[in-house]
Formats: sequence, structure tokens, C-alpha cells
Amino acid sequence: MPTIGVIGTGSMGRMLIRALIAGGAASPEEVIASSRSAAPLLEIARETGITALGSNRAVAGGADVVFLCVRPSDVRGVLEEVGDCLDADTLLVSIASDVPLSLLAGWTGARLVRVIPSITSAALKGVTLVVRGPNADESDMRVLHSLLGAISTPVECGEDEIEVMTALTSCGPAFFAAFLRECAASAVRTGMLSPERAETAVRETFIGTAALLDGGMETFEEIIDAVATPGGITEAGVQMIGEDLPPLFDRLLQTTITRHAEVKARIGRTG
Repeated sequence: MPTIGVIGTGSMGRMLIRALIAGGAASPEEVIASSRSAAPLLEIARETGITALGSNRAVAGGADVVFLCVRPSDVRGVLEEVGDCLDADTLLVSIASDVPLSLLAGWTGARLVRVIPSITSAALKGVTLVVRGPNADESDMRVLHSLLGAISTPVECGEDEIEVMTALTSCGPAFFAAFLRECAASAVRTGMLSPERAETAVRETFIGTAALLDGGMETFEEIIDAVATPGGITEAGVQMIGEDLPPLFDRLLQTTITRHAEVKARIGRTG
């Protein structure tokens, strides 16, 4: 197995380390990491048994696959710091949203792949988006799919798709949770349920629905058809959702796209 390096042990970097080890994609002995903040680095090293190194350069020079888990605004600075430690034999996996391959290629000679992970990988579920760089070969993709496939379902996409896909996969857990929160809050406003009872009912129903999708009912329509009898209560609710929610979700998606554009503009000005 390749040596895996992780530069940046913020929440997403630590999640990837835990998931790769829990999913059997890597052993602790195969993972090295660094971070500008010592406390989270030492914490994840004690928790998992990985090796904490004192510099980003040590990780970049000692790993075959380097996951760059820093903020988009910090990507260029880190790549300039480790530039002579990365070469064409290194696979650099950037998880930085809104830093395109064109910029990354100008900052490093490493083979490049962009990845957008999801917090759902903490449960070894969900989707990880993969955007293949022009200099990544088939061997790179096999290695990456092996690693990411142990913690999620890797889905390759183009950079022209990544913003919409990110809204569905990486942002999706927060959006789903916000939707469920409002479902529970609506029930509480009737005055008939406490917040605890409403939240339990919504949470457990959502978990059960996800299990149905994972265990045999492959489409949303199958679940709807199984519950909504013609002329019944559920059908009336489903029809109302179909009438009222599309504009809301269109606005939600456009809001995320607009924010991506703002972030890319800032990065472009400093790139």
C-alpha cells in the first residue's frame, strides 16, 4: 500500500484519517500527517496511531499520495512551501473547494486529482466526488478509487459539474438536517408534541427511509408509491411538496452556485 500523507488536520482532515483507517483502506503505520496547529494533529495521532510529523515538507516528501486538506485560501501558500518536495511521482489530492485544476497545475508539478469529500464518510457512507487531473493516469485512479471506495462511493465528475454535485453530496447532509429540523419544528408548533418527541420521530423515520433506499427500494418514486395510496392523505402531501418546494430548492442551489463564484473570485485575485 502507498504511504498516505495528510497536510491539514482540521475537521475534514481528521475525518478522512479516521475513515481511511476504520474502512480498512490504510493502517495507522501507513499514514503520516502535519498541521500548522499542533493540538489537533497530536490529538488525531494519539487517537489513531498515525505518525505526526513536524512540517508539511516532511509529509510531502515522505508520502506517495498526499491529501491536501487546507482552506482554499491557504492552498497556494502550502504548495509554495512544499514545492520542491513534490514531483511527478507524487499524487496530490486536493480537497479544497473552488480551487480549480488550472490553478493547482500552476503551483505544483505533482499529478493532480481534486476530491470533494462528505462528512458521511465518517459513517463509511455517502459520495466522494473525484475530478481527475490531466496528468493523473489510470494507476492513480485505481489507487484513489481503492482508498475512497473503502469510505464512500467515489463518483467521477467534471469541473463543470462539481458545484451542483457538491450541493447534493458535500453540502447535502446539512441541507437534509435543516429540512428535518423544520419538519420537527412544524409538528412542535401544533402544540401537540414536545421537541424531543418530534425530533425522535423525524430522525428515526429518516434513518428508516435511508435504509429502504439502501436495501431494495432503489428510487424515490418506489417509496412514494409504496406509501401514497391514490386519493389518500400522503398523496395530498406529496402533491403539495411537488407544487411548493421546487422554487425553494432552485433558490437553494442558486445560492450555493453564487457563493462558489464569490470564493473563486477571491482565490483568483490572490492566485
